[in-house]
Amino acid sequence: MPTPSPRRGLAPVLLVLLGAVWGTSFVLMKVGLFARDGSALLRPLDLAAWRIGCASLLLVLLFGRRLRLLTRTQWLWAGVVGIVGSTIPAALFATAQTQLPSAVAGMLNALSPLWTLLLSVVAFHRPVRRLQLIGVLVGLVGAALLVTRSHGGPTPDADAGSPWAALLVVVATACYGVSVNVTREKLGGIDASAMTTASLLWALIPCTLVVATGDLPATAAHHPDGLRAIAAITLLGAVGTAGALAVFNRVVQWTDAVTASSVTYIIPIFATLWGLAGGEPLLPGHFVASGLILVGVAIAHADLYRRSGGKVDTSC
Repeated sequence: MPTPSPRRGLAPVLLVLLGAVWGTSFVLMKVGLFARDGSALLRPLDLAAWRIGCASLLLVLLFGRRLRLLTRTQWLWAGVVGIVGSTIPAALFATAQTQLPSAVAGMLNALSPLWTLLLSVVAFHRPVRRLQLIGVLVGLVGAALLVTRSHGGPTPDADAGSPWAALLVVVATACYGVSVNVTREKLGGIDASAMTTASLLWALIPCTLVVATGDLPATAAHHPDGLRAIAAITLLGAVGTAGALAVFNRVVQWTDAVTASSVTYIIPIFATLWGLAGGEPLLPGHFVASGLILVGVAIAHADLYRRSGGKVDTSC
């Protein structure tokens, strides 16, 4: 059982900060994906590659010397975190954002704690209680409703593709569940900065190849909004990926996988506010479905909280 960290009291403050940063990331992705006139700008794969590549380079510059702290096994597990927990979700979210309002993407992101719980049971054989299972089922019902009610993206043909775009976000949250569990179970005792740097370093070569062979250099050089898009995604990579992941991984080590993933309570708030400010279409059904997801997460967390006597359960 991991030893509770004396700094775990900072976790709630850091989770609010992370929720604000990640909730804003949906808006930055839209800046990269679409020009001011609404036309397509960067390809989703180019955007994801630039985002992860910038984050990787920044972390190497800041914490490269700490990589020697990792063993060969830890390097391999860090690769799982980097590819499954960062690179794949970045591509999935960028693709989904071409047809999905930012607020809906933020709402669906709240599935992450439920996937974290499910995968901790399936992959790491953690016991599950009936109340937790009820919470998972309620959350999945909310997700299903949100997928079926997703419509109205920034492009004329977005209505047809939005449900599939919503499913991409669901898959991305499952990837987050894998990453959080691996971080807690396999990488809990190492320096968080070294682990985060190693995880994204795995993605640097493929991301560099994507950027070099894609449309991003030409778009940045010739499109009137090209530099604006590059600036937004660079900021996203530096703050929303590199900085936020380093903080998040530290929170996972201080507390537990399910508690850390509860940052997704906060992300939809900021994503929705930004979406409404940008005039994105939202219906009452979106909020009902999102409410079911959050209720499901709350039920699952209530059981963990009750069994730990009102304290952070560091054994999950």
